[in-house]
Order: sequence, then structure tokens, then C-alpha cells
Amino acid sequence: MEAGQNPGSGVFRHEVKYHISEREAYMLAQYFRCIMRTDKHAGSDGQYWIRSLYFDTPGNRDYHDKVNGYTDRRKIRLRIYDTATNIAMLEHKSKRGAFVHKESMPLDRQNVSTLVNGNCAFLPFLPHGAAHQFYACFQRELLRPILIIDYERQAFELPFESIRITIDRSLRASMDTSRLFDKNAPCLRVPNERGCILEVKYRHAIPDFIRSILSEIDLTGTSISKYIICRQTLHI
Repeated sequence: MEAGQNPGSGVFRHEVKYHISEREAYMLAQYFRCIMRTDKHAGSDGQYWIRSLYFDTPGNRDYHDKVNGYTDRRKIRLRIYDTATNIAMLEHKSKRGAFVHKESMPLDRQNVSTLVNGNCAFLPFLPHGAAHQFYACFQRELLRPILIIDYERQAFELPFESIRITIDRSLRASMDTSRLFDKNAPCLRVPNERGCILEVKYRHAIPDFIRSILSEIDLTGTSISKYIICRQTLHI
């Protein structure tokens, strides 16, 4: 779930990712500020902070599906935007060919702690449409917490066509999965190929004026995963 988005069923959309430099990120952000809406949760510097805790199976199915380039794959994670919050979003993000879909539901701190400690029995009793789906997934596949990932994000939106463009930087990771809500959790800075990650998300098509801006720099779409980058950096 993006900052400010309501929990629940999402829609299928396209996502394209690129490695870009800090210089390119600055230039693109200057363009986007003129024609798009900045995410309302951004601070004075135009950014907001994200922390995710990723789960995987004992055999690391999700990791290997991504590394092996399978077109159908998923990510299961908890996400927060502030360590002072009492709520984390449990998210199931799936990719089917060219389309991405995200299902999410809120969990309070007590339920987060219970889930991270390996107990998912409470999930089907929560009053949310996705509760049974998440329970079946955790129960059947014995999902376990793997690592925490932090980063800073700039986000720009266009209401029509659900266009959302994000620039992520300052990637950090921690193996201490018990400290999702701890702002002082020890995190290792994770080097990125060119400095930043650009994501372009849309439902049907990218408008020509957005394509024109993106053409100002040399972009080649690639399969990028912060989860994979951080696991390989931490050797887990």
C-alpha cells in the first residue's frame, strides 16, 4: 500500500523499474513537480520514509522465483511509514506476467508481534476480506520473517490512469526482524547500482508527455527487487 492509500483490494497495473543516478533523479523530480501532484505524506524535502519486513518460505520460494526470472511471483511483507504508528499493513503483492496486483490489510502492533513470532492463528478471525487468504498463505507455506528494508521515497501522481512515479534512495537493511517499530534498529547501508530506483506505475498506458520527460535520460527497464538486492548484500 502506498502512503495514504486505503487498505483492501487493489487493481491490476503495470510497473516498470529503472536504475538511475542521483543527477538523473534530481532532473526528473524537477520536471515531475511541475506537472504532477506530490504525495501528500511527503516532508519538506519532498520525501517520505518506508520500512518493510519481508516474509518467505523455509525454502526461500519467493527469493528463488525472482532470481530465476519467473513471470508469476509474489512478495509478502509488513509495511509502515512511521515507527510511532500503531498499525502496519500486511501486503501480498503478486505479479502475473506484465500485471501487478496488491492485496493489503491492517494489523495492530500486538498482531504484528504475534505474526513475526510465527503464530498466524489469529488471522482468520480478523474482520477483513483478505484475512482468510493471508491465513491460508502463512499456514500452508510456513512463512517466516527474513529481513527489514528501509528507504526514502519521492512520489508523484496523476489522478487519471492511476499514474504513479516513485524515486527510491538510501536503501538500508537489517536482519533483526523483531524491531519493525524500532527507529534505532541497526541497519546496513545497501549500495545500489546507480544510486536510485525509478518506478513507473500505471493501469493502461503512460501518457505521451510523461514518456517525453522519461526520454530525456537513457532508461532501460530492468527487473529490480529491493528484497533481492538486500538479501544478496547481507548474504542471507
